Amino acid sequence: METPDQTGNTAAITDLRDRWDQLKDVDRAAAVHKIYRDGTSLRSLAKVLNRSESLLRHLNRAAQASLPDRILARNRKISTRELARRGEAAIAFQADTNRQALERERKKASEEICTAICEWLTKEGIPESHGEAIIEEARRLLASAEASRQLPAVAPPGEGTPLPQIIEPLRPKRAADHTILDVSWYAEWLVRWVYFVLPDSMSRHQALGGALDKQIRG
Repeated sequence: METPDQTGNTAAITDLRDRWDQLKDVDRAAAVHKIYRDGTSLRSLAKVLNRSESLLRHLNRAAQASLPDRILARNRKISTRELARRGEAAIAFQADTNRQALERERKKASEEICTAICEWLTKEGIPESHGEAIIEEARRLLASAEASRQLPAVAPPGEGTPLPQIIEPLRPKRAADHTILDVSWYAEWLVRWVYFVLPDSMSRHQALGGALDKQIRG
């Protein structure tokens, strides 16, 4: 019986099951990996093939080794076990590479918004001494909102919206006759737009921390 996550993979699964004994481990591994990548879980596949899930996990790792390593395995220069070990190392290397790329992207985005915060304060005519207080309060408000999961309840801007068009519509309401610089009001506004222009908590706090350092240094 076909399980839900086998939809679209039926022909490939049937072909693998029928030809299993004629295939080399490298070819089994490639077929298992493709079926898995296309949406069928290894547990479901193991049931259909009447093979152990651990074997399929082993083959799935082997399929992700480099092409030269797979050629070595095909020519019996290395074992399937060694190919799987190298595949696992390749997976770990790729994950680390992706993590480093993500960190670079986050750092770049944080630095850009850090600069934007300082420019925003200048545009609003806020002196550095008050800028420090606003950013400190914004950090507190953001941390509290994240902890309580009560983040800004306003409509998010559309994808690709220029920053100035994000900032202005998120301006909080306040009394028309205000006469003093309201640190809490500016902090709330800052939290709103920083929340929507940066995708994660770490980036937001890095941007706010960097902007605070700039305000302190003058």
